[in-house]
Amino acid sequence: MRRWLALGLLTAALLPSCAYFNALYNARRLFAEAERAAARGENARAFTAYGSSIEKAAKSLRQDPDGRWADDALYLIARAHFWRAEDAAARAALLRLLDETRDTGMRASAQAYLGAAEVRLSLYAPAVERLNAALAAAGGREELSAFARLWRARARFGAGDEEGAWADLTAAARTAGRTGGEARLEAVSRAVDEADGGRAPQAFAALLRDADGYRWADSLRASAERAAQLWGAARARELLAPLPEAPWPPRSQGGLALFRAELAARAGDTATAIAEARLLAERAAVPTSERARVALARWQLAGMRELGDAAQIRALLLPALADAQAQALLRSLKTLAVLLERARETAQPLAIFAAAELARDELGAPALARSLFLTYAELVPQATWAPKALLAAAATGPAPDQAQSIRQLLSGYGENPYVAALSGSAAEEPFRNAEERLARTLAVLREEASREADRRDALVIRAVALLDSVKAAARADSMKLVCGAMLDTLGIAGVKADSVRVACVRGDSLRVDSILKLDTFLADSARVPQDTSFDARARAAPPPQRRDTIL
Repeated sequence: MRRWLALGLLTAALLPSCAYFNALYNARRLFAEAERAAARGENARAFTAYGSSIEKAAKSLRQDPDGRWADDALYLIARAHFWRAEDAAARAALLRLLDETRDTGMRASAQAYLGAAEVRLSLYAPAVERLNAALAAAGGREELSAFARLWRARARFGAGDEEGAWADLTAAARTAGRTGGEARLEAVSRAVDEADGGRAPQAFAALLRDADGYRWADSLRASAERAAQLWGAARARELLAPLPEAPWPPRSQGGLALFRAELAARAGDTATAIAEARLLAERAAVPTSERARVALARWQLAGMRELGDAAQIRALLLPALADAQAQALLRSLKTLAVLLERARETAQPLAIFAAAELARDELGAPALARSLFLTYAELVPQATWAPKALLAAAATGPAPDQAQSIRQLLSGYGENPYVAALSGSAAEEPFRNAEERLARTLAVLREEASREADRRDALVIRAVALLDSVKAAARADSMKLVCGAMLDTLGIAGVKADSVRVACVRGDSLRVDSILKLDTFLADSARVPQDTSFDARARAAPPPQRRDTIL
């Protein structure tokens, strides 16, 4: 009986100790989980795990505030607060720890974390003193020394000691591990932010030599983008020159390699950009290969002059069909083809105008847009919108001789509201009416072409010289062209437009008059009542927001 009583008393004594140790064990486990999540970049998960670790460690500390593991619990609480950026709470816990612990190793670590927390709190002078103490007591602990040097560098930067700060940052960047990687990244960022062209190449090279540097690939790209804005794309590309030899996983290297190709394009070296992007399109993993195809397509569109090139661009984009940008480009190409088909089959010139705006605004093909705008002005030089088309063509960056030719054409227009707007003498009503009529008609044309494009599985480009065939068809049937221009002017589309076009081509003016309820169907002189002027869909379609080509 006495034996069983002694055993019971021993068990009762051990139960609180077990609970105390279990709470600390769980706190350590949660802290390690938070560290792994932070290393993976899962910041929200890390934040939550650090919080749970604090709760468990605090429970352990409350159960035995003077026990064997009290210092460990307090140190865990302080570090978890620090990594949650709760600097005031971290500082309070670290000050208490320094008052209570006699463990020299823990004191050195506590001084380092306390100095780091004070840097965040902008207490630079005391932070330097804490970090000096940590370095003096670090001994051979390389990670602790790197941590203290990194934060002392930040404290010195904050205090204005640039030379001392760079010395600390450079020393920290020479070490391996997580802190060394952070120091290398910070060296890159500071060199660019301070426009330090001497330190930037070494800083980029050091991070690119780091086997774990791929973890900061996005930040490295952001710094390279800032360098491009500061020193130009060619110089920024040079900073990324060591990238092909970087010991990074191919998937992580691919995105930065594509950005490097884009820098070549921005620097004017299109040949190098295309060669590097083609290699990535063929060999890189998804989604880099898809983005490379989109980049190639955009570069080709930027220089596209002939519609026949659209077939090559389509072939380039089809393997990247899962990419949203590739889908949008393919749809715009199909819509462009449908618009030009409509212009050829119905001799409706404003379909060419709509195609020109699409090429300019959605495809980023200024040379093709310029060709289309000029074609519209050539086919219907007396149309109200011919000068607008010429102005739009002039805004696409033509060669000097072509720009001079466009200016000469514009000089032949006198009372046109768009030409008058250039000199600021335009009457508001005619200009507004012209814009509203144009917007209505283009909205309907684009809507119909988009629906038709969506119905097609393949891009409709049946001839390289499609634009030439539009011109030829229009010139071969001048009456059809006149009728199409009249419909453009009146803003009619849909079934009513088809009926009017047939009657017009036949010369059946009575039939045209009966449809329009007008006394005449002369192009720019017709005044159409609001309730009968436009097809219902045209009236319902809101005027789209388009880039102003004259203001």
